[in-house]
Amino acid sequence: STRDRVQDTLSAHRNELVALLSRYVDQGKGILQPHNLIDELESVIGDDATKKTLSDGPFGEILKSAMEAIVVPPFVALAVRPRTGVWEYVRVNVFELSVEELTVSEYLRFKEELV
Repeated sequence: STRDRVQDTLSAHRNELVALLSRYVDQGKGILQPHNLIDELESVIGDDATKKTLSDGPFGEILKSAMEAIVVPPFVALAVRPRTGVWEYVRVNVFELSVEELTVSEYLRFKEELV
């Protein structure tokens, strides 16, 4: 599941993901488009080997299939479309480094917090 892949990546690359997710949160409340997610990944990770590992690994695949991210500090929620007709929603608490799967209605309710 998407939740497991995010959790595994957090375990393996904790510092890099905290730096990345913190940059999303530092931008404040809002909706991030797919290109914003990838651009931040490119700019936050300095080490080319680590960047390649993250970009080519499970988390990179999640970011590449993410349609949007909702940021309501300290949370970053991702709407991921791994394949046609399939959507998955996960929310990461950047401070606690906890990952939870969301239902569609939970994701939409979370998105409404932006208004």
